[in-house]
Amino acid sequence: MPSPRAGDDTTAAADRDRRAAVPDDVTGAAVEPGGLMSPELRATTIGVIALVSLHAFEALALTTVMPTIARDLDGEALYAMAFTATLAAGIVSIVWSGNLADRRGPRPPLLIGLVLFAAGLVLAGLAPTMHVLIGARVVQGLGAGMTSTALYVLVTRVYPPRLHTAVLAGFSAAWVVPSVAGPFVAGLITQTLGWRWVFGLSLVVLVLASLLLARIVPGLRQDLVPVPWRGRALGCSVVVAGAVLVLNAAAEHVDGRSLAVAAVAAVVLVAAVVPLLPAGTLRLARGLPTDVALRTLAFAAFSGAEIYLPRLLTERDGFGPTLAGLSLTVTGVTWFLGSSVQGRWDARFEVGRTATVALGLMTVSLVAMAALVAVGAPAWTLIAVFPVAGFGIGTLYPRVTAQALGRADDDEQGFVSSALQIGDSSGGASAIALSAIVFAVAGSALPGSYALVIAVMALPVLVATVAARRVR
Repeated sequence: MPSPRAGDDTTAAADRDRRAAVPDDVTGAAVEPGGLMSPELRATTIGVIALVSLHAFEALALTTVMPTIARDLDGEALYAMAFTATLAAGIVSIVWSGNLADRRGPRPPLLIGLVLFAAGLVLAGLAPTMHVLIGARVVQGLGAGMTSTALYVLVTRVYPPRLHTAVLAGFSAAWVVPSVAGPFVAGLITQTLGWRWVFGLSLVVLVLASLLLARIVPGLRQDLVPVPWRGRALGCSVVVAGAVLVLNAAAEHVDGRSLAVAAVAAVVLVAAVVPLLPAGTLRLARGLPTDVALRTLAFAAFSGAEIYLPRLLTERDGFGPTLAGLSLTVTGVTWFLGSSVQGRWDARFEVGRTATVALGLMTVSLVAMAALVAVGAPAWTLIAVFPVAGFGIGTLYPRVTAQALGRADDDEQGFVSSALQIGDSSGGASAIALSAIVFAVAGSALPGSYALVIAVMALPVLVATVAARRVR
């Protein structure tokens, strides 16, 4: 457990409160457990991994079946918006969740997030139009942002520092089964029962994850800590979310006016996101700002390319949802392999070199993909090359995340956790919105539009590669 601030007159009382907040059979600080699956941590580990697996399944399933959903609901023009809406809504709930977690611990945002996510799944499964589906995705995004930030705070409160990298690598491991089975199962359900049942299956997984977490939730109670509400940050998060949605909406009807609106939205987005991130993030200042920036750039590049790969395989190669999801399956496995290397042997690799290699692999993968798409290379080459980017981001994530969380004092864990998530959400949403504009400007032509989108997505990860040494 991270130590309280030195010199705080309330240190002893705060320390007793924190220990009382989580019982000895759950907290790592009180019992110094031997590992993630030791008796005192087993229930906690299984519960959080189950929830991460739910997010993984839902994300991969939707990416796999969205081409089908867009056709059925006559919403091809809103294809990217279905992804952006979730990330944009998550920006707001991440800030709220981080602030709430600093005041009351991870329990309230976790419970609120589970309820919102369940409501979003129900609404999405019943959606009669693409616009209603996007509304449901907004509710899902609110729930996902609440729970994801709560889980990061839970890690810092429950697990000892020596297990942080391992448990964060476990978060990536939680994507393995959904990565292997999720796209296939989602495609199979879509081709047999219909895509609406994919959301139904996600709801079942959510219920199971909630039952597992019920074991530890009562022990996460915490007395109110006098951390003020970050009203400015909450307001900025709403502005960022709105700017992201306006940016994405510009792709629906591309003309001079919409592009001008998109440019203004981009400027507003950057100005509003600055207060939500550590000072110096935009200029890649050494330390925590670079930790956040590298994750943001890597996730932006990965997200913008990932959502178009199944669509490309569906439109160009005639793949059904099941086969189109194969690229995501393989990539999920390589993401896990990269995380496993860091989870087991992180002490053997200097962080700056690790980040440089990981981001370099991502850059090479995306540039190669753009070239392969441009020359009309067969589908198997794309399915083989994109997983290299998965290995790169899987290697990067647990290392820089553990380092960022390790820099935070107890009453700053919520802010750092939310900053990491905001970086992902705002970066990913912006990249997807940009990819939608690029795709529309290119005229949705095969293969040029897809090649151009992937090439543009290689730019942020190239910048991150150049700056990777500043992470130390």
